[in-house]
Amino acid sequence: MSTDQHLIAEIKRELDWAAEEVKRTEFELMRLESEFNNAMITADETDHARLYEEKLHLQGRVGLHDAYALQRRAATRFATLCHVFEIASREKSSEDIREELCHFMYRAIDGEPENADQKDKLLELSEALKAYFEDGYSNEADEAIREAWQNIEETIRELGRKL
Repeated sequence: MSTDQHLIAEIKRELDWAAEEVKRTEFELMRLESEFNNAMITADETDHARLYEEKLHLQGRVGLHDAYALQRRAATRFATLCHVFEIASREKSSEDIREELCHFMYRAIDGEPENADQKDKLLELSEALKAYFEDGYSNEADEAIREAWQNIEETIRELGRKL
C-alpha cells in the first residue's frame, strides 16, 4: 500500500476537515438565527411560539453537537498519534517503547497490557516505529506503522474507549 502522505499528515487532514465541518455548521446556525430574527419581526404573537419551536427543531438538525464531537475525536486522535511518535523518537529499545506505549495507550499502571494480544500489538507498533526512526521514512515503514496503528485503535475500541 503506497500512500501519498505520512500517517500524521493524514490524521491532521482529518482534523482540518472536522474543524471545517464545525465552521460550516456554526455558519448554518448563524444563518438560521438571522432568518428566525427576521421572521420574528413580522410575526404576530400567535406565531412566536411556533417559530421558536421550528427554530429549535432546525438547530437540532444542523448537528452542531455532532460536529463538535467529531472535531474532539479528530483532535484526540491526532494528539495521541503525535505522542506515540514522540515516545518512539527517543533512543530506546522496542521493549522500552512498548512499555511506554502501554502506559500511555492502555493506562496500565504496571506497564503490562491486559492480555497477550494487546502486548503483541503494542510490540508490533513499537518495532515498526523503531524501524522508522532508525531507517527513515519509506512506504514499507509507513505501511507497517499504519497496520500496527490500526490494530492498536481496534483494541482501544474493544476496551470501550474512544480514540
